[in-house]
Amino acid sequence: MSLLSINLRHLAFAAVLTLPLLSAPVLHAFAQAAEDEDQDQEIARQALENKEILPLSAVLAKVEGKVTGDIVEIELERKKGQWVYEIEVIGEDGRVRDVDVDAKTGEVINVAFDE
Repeated sequence: MSLLSINLRHLAFAAVLTLPLLSAPVLHAFAQAAEDEDQDQEIARQALENKEILPLSAVLAKVEGKVTGDIVEIELERKKGQWVYEIEVIGEDGRVRDVDVDAKTGEVINVAFDE
């Protein structure tokens, strides 16, 4: 057996031993993100049940016509004690708009263009 084949076997053995150690933090991060998403969904469900927010479909119906374009992302956030739907829209002009909507009333609070 040559020295090269012995070194390659040692290298392969070391890789097999270290791969699980390197992937553990990544797997933990995915698990934590899934848990956080479950918690976020539960918080949003409770806010809806407590009538702190409108259903997303009602908010989108109120916003339709005030903001035109394709919706690419929606998040529900708490800002200064107020529930806000953050809606990211790509307009017909290709510009990205961040639209903040009061989640309780469905009224547009702010429209800002991404730079």
